[in-house]
Amino acid sequence: MNAFVDFVVRLLGDALQMPLLLGEVALRDPLSTIIVATGSVFIGVAVGVFGYALLGALGIPLPHPGSGPGEQIE
Repeated sequence: MNAFVDFVVRLLGDALQMPLLLGEVALRDPLSTIIVATGSVFIGVAVGVFGYALLGALGIPLPHPGSGPGEQIE
């Protein structure tokens, strides 16, 4: 049990340090900044699409992308 607690504490500590380390890497040179920004956008879009699909699978009514404003979702 003690090993599990140590693992969780280390995991949370590393998760808190990650944004600082990512910022250091992103600000080293312009190419790194572009690569980090592109990766962030890619991950953000993927998470958004997955979230949209998950909510639809749970039966939550969502607007259909590309449908006109006159159509009402029931």
